[in-house]
Amino acid sequence: MDGIHTILFDARTATRAYPGINRYIRSLLASMIPELRPDERLHVILPPDTVIPCLEHPSVTTYATDKPVSTFKSHWQTFKLALSIKAQIHHAPYILTPVQVPGKMVLTVHDVIPLSHPQYSTVYTRLFWKFTGRRAIWHSRKLIGVSEDALKACARFFGPHAIRRSVVIHHGIDPAFHPQPPEVIAEIRRTYKLPEKFLLYVGSDRPHKNVTTLLNALALMDPTASLPLVIAGFNSENSPLRREAEQLGLEKRVQWIDEIPEEDLPALYCAAHAFLFPSLVEGFGFPVLEAMACGTPVICSALSVLREITGGAAKIVHPTDRQEWRRAIHAAIVSLDWHDVYREKGLARAAHFSWHAAACATLEVYRHLYPKPHPRSTEQNPLCQSGTPPV
Repeated sequence: MDGIHTILFDARTATRAYPGINRYIRSLLASMIPELRPDERLHVILPPDTVIPCLEHPSVTTYATDKPVSTFKSHWQTFKLALSIKAQIHHAPYILTPVQVPGKMVLTVHDVIPLSHPQYSTVYTRLFWKFTGRRAIWHSRKLIGVSEDALKACARFFGPHAIRRSVVIHHGIDPAFHPQPPEVIAEIRRTYKLPEKFLLYVGSDRPHKNVTTLLNALALMDPTASLPLVIAGFNSENSPLRREAEQLGLEKRVQWIDEIPEEDLPALYCAAHAFLFPSLVEGFGFPVLEAMACGTPVICSALSVLREITGGAAKIVHPTDRQEWRRAIHAAIVSLDWHDVYREKGLARAAHFSWHAAACATLEVYRHLYPKPHPRSTEQNPLCQSGTPPV
């Protein structure tokens, strides 16, 4: 098919096992497909038993694998599919990808946490990143960093030459995250029996999320001058955080609402007085931007990536300083204008992030890598252009 450009997108990590990558893949594809030109064809490799509705498009062809993405068989299936498709561009949205593939590889780098913070990953994961990750980064014709911080981390562990062909394309925010009407907020309060005024954390209970610092900061505060903390995003029944809260005497000051449907998140953010995010390490920090887009003021850790994406629109706190967290939370509660100031700052900053912009920037990366068209014979010979036959 002359003049047709083919793109292969490896979407095998679009599963709940990779929540951030899953959101990236689904949101990017949904915004990118409507922007495809008539001369572009998108081929998408999917994990087992997965449906992504936006892929039902005449310019898109899907291929299902039948093995989990982390297995050799899944990589082998992907490699064989790549050989048969012979795409000009191969986009790997995560490091789990066959290294040697036909076409020019575009690799998205979200973070290098297994190398920068090895205590939060397994030995196998660290070895995979050290060797296979290095080869994937070197083999790529273009690296897309989801933040400046991600690319700096790459340079630190793989050398500055490894990212010489790199570009930063920030994530977007789903349009569902915006200030909600009062009746929607009232309904979410009734559904989850939420107090009229509360602080909010949404995320997992993994150690690097550092929720323990929040609990200890809350324990330092006078209960009569504090607000309850609502914790959502994971099954808390057997979580060590629940036992820690009990040991700190916070049973009546912490409310656990466990996992909630994605569609309830915008209203939950909007109902909160402030959103707290004490993470020790992040690749991007979706919840911070989501809360800001909903008009909820944010207090978050002083991580480089969070400084980058919040751009001064959030209160920045040292991740493990309990007294500093206590003071920041106290100011958020008692200050008359704190809430309004950070609400407006957050809304303005969040408006800079969109999946449409990310999709268009990603397509431009592909288009710069397309093979250059061969000049026609008539363009090589000016006599042919004038209609005079060559001698």
